[in-house]
Amino acid sequence: MAMATSKSTAMEGRAWNARFPLSRSTTISCLSVLLFFVVWQVAPELGLVNGRFTSQPTKVAAAALEVFASDDFFYHARISLTEFVLGFALALVVSVPLGALLGTSKHARYILDPPLMALYIAPTLVLLPIMVIWLGIGMASKVAVVFLGVIFPIIVNTMAGMREADPRLIRAARSFGASRLDIFTRILVPGSLPSILMGVRLAVGRGVLGVVVGELYVSQVGVGHQLMTYGSSMRIDRLLVYALVISVFGYTLTSLVRLLESRVRNWRTE
Repeated sequence: MAMATSKSTAMEGRAWNARFPLSRSTTISCLSVLLFFVVWQVAPELGLVNGRFTSQPTKVAAAALEVFASDDFFYHARISLTEFVLGFALALVVSVPLGALLGTSKHARYILDPPLMALYIAPTLVLLPIMVIWLGIGMASKVAVVFLGVIFPIIVNTMAGMREADPRLIRAARSFGASRLDIFTRILVPGSLPSILMGVRLAVGRGVLGVVVGELYVSQVGVGHQLMTYGSSMRIDRLLVYALVISVFGYTLTSLVRLLESRVRNWRTE
């Protein structure tokens, strides 16, 4: 019975692929997004919501053309992207070695784990005034906010990946005379790659949030500054343009990391 059910499911999948170029999950996702835009467009016209506060897809599209043409969009996007890349890259350089140290050294965990967890629990917004006092309102404070938001998920996941290495492989390597460096580079690092990439994927959202929050409060340029400007002036259409750009950027980057993560997992199982 189970074999017959699996065969029928496989036949249905092949029939679906023969009729439609996209997979079933992709088609359903696209239809749900299309339905959302239709409801968003129609609801203000029917008086179900106040269009002044929700705008409409057609108005947002027209505002996007104006923003891209005459609002220095690419200048603000370049500033925000630079802050994100610098903070993220610096966090990667620090967090992966630190997570590996905490995952392989019990004494390092005893010393560093309490203060790191205290900083991890503290909201980034609480630390923003301190960053501004120390670093000013320029790019450095936003890079620091991104760094603080990104570093902890990568540390935690790297540490977990190192500690969850298969002890049988480690014992086998030691029995063949492998050194600590050999065990680290050939067992611990490859085994922890999926966890590290998971931490990177989780950190993407925190990094994007760090840029936006930093620019919302202490900046005169950047995407977050534009969000604050148009929110204060009730230009909901232009505000949504920048919000959608941020969402698309974060979703695209997260999807790329997830794709890399799945390929690493498949490589390990081969």
